[in-house]
Amino acid sequence: MTIFKFAYRMWPNLIRAITNNIQEHRVKGRCSYTIEQAVFCGLMVFVLRYRSLRSFCFENKNNPRSLKNFQKWITISDVPSDDELRYILQCVSTRSLNNLLKEYHQRIERNKILYQQKIFGKYESISVDGTGQLSSSKLKGEKYLTKKNTTGGTTYYHGQLLASLTNTSANYALPLQFEPIEKNESSTEYSKNDCELNAGKRLFENLKKQFPKRSFLILADNLFGVDPIVNQILNFGWSFVITAKPERNKELFLMYDYIHEKQQNYEYKNSDGVICKFKWSNKLPLKYYPKNENEILVNLLFYEEINSEGEVIFCSSWMTNLEITSDNVKKLAQVGRARFVIENRNFNEQKKLGFGTEHNFGHRENLPNVFFGLAQVAQLITEMFRFWRTGKAEINKIGSKRRYFERLAVQISSYEILDSGNGFPIFYLKFDFDSA
Repeated sequence: MTIFKFAYRMWPNLIRAITNNIQEHRVKGRCSYTIEQAVFCGLMVFVLRYRSLRSFCFENKNNPRSLKNFQKWITISDVPSDDELRYILQCVSTRSLNNLLKEYHQRIERNKILYQQKIFGKYESISVDGTGQLSSSKLKGEKYLTKKNTTGGTTYYHGQLLASLTNTSANYALPLQFEPIEKNESSTEYSKNDCELNAGKRLFENLKKQFPKRSFLILADNLFGVDPIVNQILNFGWSFVITAKPERNKELFLMYDYIHEKQQNYEYKNSDGVICKFKWSNKLPLKYYPKNENEILVNLLFYEEINSEGEVIFCSSWMTNLEITSDNVKKLAQVGRARFVIENRNFNEQKKLGFGTEHNFGHRENLPNVFFGLAQVAQLITEMFRFWRTGKAEINKIGSKRRYFERLAVQISSYEILDSGNGFPIFYLKFDFDSA
């Protein structure tokens, strides 16, 4: 067991990062609230698990106890109303929120908190997936996607593509960057798949710009197992483990069956009596390529688990550019399965465990992207709080991270919390990452 200690006062650095990365778009001297105060309040909505802006403002606006507690973090005379908050935040850019995420991750990287979590001592595994954010038959905007219902009506929806940092054990998912799935000036009608792929290209380009020296191992579903995406990942010098399916990668699977002499096998029985079977083949063409095209070669891995009664309890297959051997095949299967962490720890928590990202916090201008971005920053903060042993102990006393922060919201709005040095852990946030 290795413990990485990373101690600093979180909130002063957080406010400083907001000031450095989010530009003020209003006329100076005519604003009742600064952009730092508005972003701070937006973050508190998600950190403290409020279900709406109105409930946050109702409990904390003109509340002297809340203001005294908030002033331990930031200089603020009052909380804006929900309409004021939307007005201030509507012009905050997606880029600035991604820059905010970048700054926190750079701080984590500089202190080598996750250094020993790298795959094969080189790669940081990044799980990528899309999610729905808003969907309505009435609310619509210029950037919303559209789809026809079976009844003939039109549904307007908004989505996001998220990249999260994880590990082979899939015991954390730290939001890294996000990309809106929406129409732009040059787009017309996109299907969901087309739009998610285009968002994927933009997301990977942004990741390369934001973290040019880091080596990523991209974990993605079968949607991304196509020539343009794979080629882009390889051109950036990264690696990938992408779900492969016969119905989408027909030529790859046909080649696997055709060149049967290249197939290799390995199996073992784990401590639970489950038989784990691996089959793989290296250097297969991703698809059929004409003679004048440079073919992309991938390695195909099959994995299944069979219980003591002979039933298949899990099976999947992946493509990767990493050479598969009997020495690394178990690790690669672990990595492939870790892709689901983004569904379990990011989207599930954000939709069902307090963040409420499917709620309509605001649908005009850039507001859907702003509130989704603030939710990612808030989840990164609360996830890192969970890594701190003191923070983890506080959460365990309550029973869950969601209940801890919900109770924290009640405490902040009910009485002034005395600054006793160690009496209020989140004021003195430290990171002690336990690799076990």
